[in-house]
Amino acid sequence: MEEKLMNEWGLRAMTSSELQLRGGAEKKLLATILEKIRNLIDTIMDYLPNLLKGFKDGFLGMDRDES
Repeated sequence: MEEKLMNEWGLRAMTSSELQLRGGAEKKLLATILEKIRNLIDTIMDYLPNLLKGFKDGFLGMDRDES
């Protein structure tokens, strides 16, 4: 059944070496994506204390001059 569909659609089966290459590419892509996510989280964590302090001060009105 699968062979019939593959022939009708003009597809061909991948060899084991092609599968290994593809698997390696996906692992590298996943590692790159995870590294970018980690860098984004690190950047957010660097600015989070200042962001929270600014939000708290602004929300509570502590940034205004009390005259």
